[in-house]
Amino acid sequence: MSKSGSDFAQHEPDRLDELIEGEPVGENDPAIRGGRSGARAAVVQALYESDASGHPARAAVNRLVLERELSSGDTEFALGLVEECESGRSDLDKRIAKAASQYPTDQMSLVDRSILRVALAELNMQDSAPERVIANEAVELAKLFGSDSSPKFINGVLGALLG
Repeated sequence: MSKSGSDFAQHEPDRLDELIEGEPVGENDPAIRGGRSGARAAVVQALYESDASGHPARAAVNRLVLERELSSGDTEFALGLVEECESGRSDLDKRIAKAASQYPTDQMSLVDRSILRVALAELNMQDSAPERVIANEAVELAKLFGSDSSPKFINGVLGALLG
């Protein structure tokens, strides 16, 4: 047992912790946009929920796109993206681990890992945005949902992966 009396790994609090604990993100927090940005945000939240609680990510993303009232095209994109993340989870995690070798993926922040999975999964999709757009969107998601250090971490890992 650790000195703090807990065997759980300590992590920097992030905004998605509030959602899991049942407290919605406050009105003063940045709004989640619609479009593909909103679809990506829904997938990050669904992956986080799946990792944190074991709920199926596809069911979570279905709920989130309905709550956000995303268009049918953006909903289709979100469903394809969550499927790509789930079916390629092992490969995505190996790629993340290679680029962030000092941070084992199983000990990485759930938010950061989810954002990286979404970014890399989108690169595998046929209708993906350009790499720069995907990297910028990932950093924006890190600002929205992650800890203070998340944007820099996400940018660094994606920089190493995308060259």
